[in-house]
Amino acid sequence: MSSVPERSRHLRRVDDIIGALNRIEDFIGRTSKPAFLADEILISAVTYQLFIVGEAARHLAPGLEERHPSIPWREMRGMRNIIAHEYGAVDSGAVWDVTTNDLAPLRLAMMAERDFLTSC
Repeated sequence: MSSVPERSRHLRRVDDIIGALNRIEDFIGRTSKPAFLADEILISAVTYQLFIVGEAARHLAPGLEERHPSIPWREMRGMRNIIAHEYGAVDSGAVWDVTTNDLAPLRLAMMAERDFLTSC
């Protein structure tokens, strides 16, 4: 990371992702999959937060993907594109699966990235 403004922008994107992950966790709580799939408002709220994650991921600084190669960056951006451009094709079951199975490693990566950025 070469400059303070660049680091600040990158940190803002990392914080956007962490914030979206926190909201998803708050929204889902102890909700079951059947309850989630029956709640259009909850599906919409979680889907929008996944959009934020994907949008922020599109603007992260170079080097981040190499520091966190286990995160499926391309798939995250792809899901964002489906939400933004093919919203009728969003699969609520896939949203649930991503939300309950795939976000913990992303949270760990973003927390590590935040630590990296604040120690520079």
